[in-house]
Amino acid sequence: MSLNYSFSGKRVLITGGAQGIGRQLVQRFHDDGALVFTVDKNPETIEQLQKELPKVTAVVVDLTDWDATKKVVESFGVLDHIVNNAGIMIAQSLMEITKEVASLHFDVNVLACINVVQTAAKGMIEKGSGGSIVNISTLGIRGATVGTAMYSASKIAMEMLTKNMSVELGPHNIRANCITPSVVNAPMVHGADPSIAAAVEKALSRNTVKRPIDPNEIADLVMFLLSPLSAMITGETVAIDGGFMANLL
Repeated sequence: MSLNYSFSGKRVLITGGAQGIGRQLVQRFHDDGALVFTVDKNPETIEQLQKELPKVTAVVVDLTDWDATKKVVESFGVLDHIVNNAGIMIAQSLMEITKEVASLHFDVNVLACINVVQTAAKGMIEKGSGGSIVNISTLGIRGATVGTAMYSASKIAMEMLTKNMSVELGPHNIRANCITPSVVNAPMVHGADPSIAAAVEKALSRNTVKRPIDPNEIADLVMFLLSPLSAMITGETVAIDGGFMANLL
């Protein structure tokens, strides 16, 4: 197979697609001719996205609302590909973690992922069309940073969830993989708590490629893992980190 693949005509759902990495993913799949569906809780960014890309189906929904999310995903019909990109990170040191913040991390970063995949996979299974899933985690699951306990805990849960998806959905020709980016040039990083910002600078200094990851580079990896070019890759966690993990010093 050639190293070129087109998503033209494919039905792609991207959660959290109105800003940051998600917005770039929406743009890339749109430009490749895919039928793009996205959900985001921010009405303003959804409205702006609809103005810029009127062919994209963009819906406002709070992913913590299980029933509303399920209804919206069902309305998109049978999908070919899913990108669970939506996520939150609220900085709290271990001794400051509240039940509300802990629950919110798991509601958005884990439970919403389960809900979206259950709903979409049901359609794939009934149609017998197969499909592929990419869940976006973080390199933060490989080590601890002050203030990110709940974010990293929820994202490492996503990694294990991805493995179960690959095992249980594999017989239906549905693949699932997880990616773990390090520092990305995205709003979540720019608006981070000062303690997180310090950790970001420290991480970049350890990179062998000393710059943040461009969202387009995340999109390149996501598109590869969703495509038939990676047909025998499933249940994997793929790092994109600019050499961070390779550099012990």
